[in-house]
Amino acid sequence: MFWLAMGGRHVAALFAQTMKSEETGSGDPLVLVPGGLTGWLSWKPHAEALASTHHVVRVQLLAVDHGLSGDPLPADYSLETESHALARTLDELSIPRAHFAGWSYGGEALLDFALDHPERVRSLTLIEPPAFWVLRSRGPLSPEALDFQERSRSFGPGEVSEAQLAQFAHFAGFVPQGKVPQEMPQWPLWSQHRQSLRTGDAAFRHDDSIERVRAFPRPVLLFKGQGSPDYLREIVGVLGEEFPRARVEELPGAHILHIVSLPAFMQIFTAFLQASPR
Repeated sequence: MFWLAMGGRHVAALFAQTMKSEETGSGDPLVLVPGGLTGWLSWKPHAEALASTHHVVRVQLLAVDHGLSGDPLPADYSLETESHALARTLDELSIPRAHFAGWSYGGEALLDFALDHPERVRSLTLIEPPAFWVLRSRGPLSPEALDFQERSRSFGPGEVSEAQLAQFAHFAGFVPQGKVPQEMPQWPLWSQHRQSLRTGDAAFRHDDSIERVRAFPRPVLLFKGQGSPDYLREIVGVLGEEFPRARVEELPGAHILHIVSLPAFMQIFTAFLQASPR
């Protein structure tokens, strides 16, 4: 069944937003939150495989939806715009509690949602969320991370160029070292979605308290990719140390590990879901 949650575009109020969502399967609810470039397409094969055992909900980030439609982001857009939209969308779908998994920028938004609403979370899976505030809890950001932030500031509110997309692909870990982004087979799809990156440095601007991570009571599964940028791997490492019930896994594929290493990822992920308490 397909649901279009038509939130008020051009509306600045934080709680006026809802996300598009797609529902498949039946069973325990499982909500998949995508990355900030190609959006919910990244979770499609996973949703198809999991629909035999779960009520799977794929949501679309507002930034991706607005980028594809050409609509501007709200003037007060922040990462919390996405996490609050997720909460409102779950309310509209009548899902009070679920398993959750999030990747990249969507993983950071999901982390914010989970820390705000632990009572709504049965289990939490995060794939390399760019939660730079986690690193700031330990000290200053590295020069590489600060360089990424400086470049990200130029993304939006106007159009994102293909040159900026290529820069993002390198810094986000989509492209192995020595590879040219334009030569990657995913480049046409990335280019089609590049206006999703108009969020600028929203991932860096977000802040939170590591004490909320230490108090989170639910089981957490964390993934880091072999070959990912050091700052993404370090974020996963710190979260693995600070969450009380965390487990960290590492797979080939750098930042797109759940796609490149799909069979191994699904084996670990489904076992984690089955073992999570009700």
